[in-house]
Amino acid sequence: MEFFLNAGLGIGVFMLMLLSFKRQKKREDYLFLSWIATTLLQITFYLVNIYHFELSGIWAILAFALPLLGAPLLFLYIQTITGYGFSLKTAVIHLSIYPIYVFLFFAFKEMVGVEIKAMNGFLGFSRQAGILTEYYAIPLAISGLLYSFWDLALLRKHMGRIANLFSFDENISLRWLNYVVYSYLMLFLLASFLIFGAIHFDLLSLKNAFASVGILLSIMLLAFGFYGFRQTAIFSNTELPVSKRRTAKASYSKSGLDQNKIEDLAQQLSKFMETERPYLNENLNLKTLSETCKLQQAQLSQLINQHFKMNFYDFVNQYRVKEVKVRLSSSEFDQLSILGIAFDCGFKSKSSFNRYFKKYAGVSPSEFKKNLLK
Repeated sequence: MEFFLNAGLGIGVFMLMLLSFKRQKKREDYLFLSWIATTLLQITFYLVNIYHFELSGIWAILAFALPLLGAPLLFLYIQTITGYGFSLKTAVIHLSIYPIYVFLFFAFKEMVGVEIKAMNGFLGFSRQAGILTEYYAIPLAISGLLYSFWDLALLRKHMGRIANLFSFDENISLRWLNYVVYSYLMLFLLASFLIFGAIHFDLLSLKNAFASVGILLSIMLLAFGFYGFRQTAIFSNTELPVSKRRTAKASYSKSGLDQNKIEDLAQQLSKFMETERPYLNENLNLKTLSETCKLQQAQLSQLINQHFKMNFYDFVNQYRVKEVKVRLSSSEFDQLSILGIAFDCGFKSKSSFNRYFKKYAGVSPSEFKKNLLK
């Protein structure tokens, strides 16, 4: 197990060095680096404490409580990268959990007069210390679980928001980050199971239990690096609307549109989409379309959501699919591949094109083409 911990630590340090050299880093990059550094410290603690030497007193508490710092850092990173902004007050509130826990733990230790040593990744006491002995690890497990669910809720809300603002999701969907959060959630569940099983049922030794936790952390870092380096969203400076700005949907009540006006504008919008074909722009978003069709963003969003019963993503991509079907049916475009036609019609990737074409047309693009040849 020591080998795997060393390997995970090496991979994490390499990743940290690569990201540290990124130019023009933004706030979310520093939060990301801080989370990786904290996770590396946690892995280092398990490696050193299990296989090399013990820690005692305040150092043992500081090292053992690191998950209370890692979970809030990941949350703040997700909150920032998904466009919900960052404030010093919010950061202080979330990050203060760690020093408060350390302070209370140390103060209680001094009050009851016990010595604490970190051995095999766990804390040992010189004698029984009541509630401290029994429940001191519970806040770590609760924090990890709560922040994981909070992270997933943020990412789900983010997906809904970009569907109403963008006609594409490449590099901004942050699907890879869902994998990271689910890994984090599974980590806390498995760690709680392993440690609980080691303490109460002797399923394995505490040494192996915490070594397993360290290995799981290493795997999670590897997953983070794999998806992060594969998808540029993790390093890009894509600007998403922040929560302080009023979204179009939130301002429907002040759009000034009655039902008759909505019907008229809906007809104009449909005609505009069919004649001007703005959907051929692969980077089309709500702001761009509102400017080209001379509608306020709030009004355009209201038309799409309330009249057409769609989000912006579906509204635009249905036109792209229609255009692809027309071109596949025409001999004029025989020299182009199906994917080439898809890119010309505004799709940005093969995966999103195939997924949405089948959703809208009911068959895959290749099946649609074969049916035309029958």
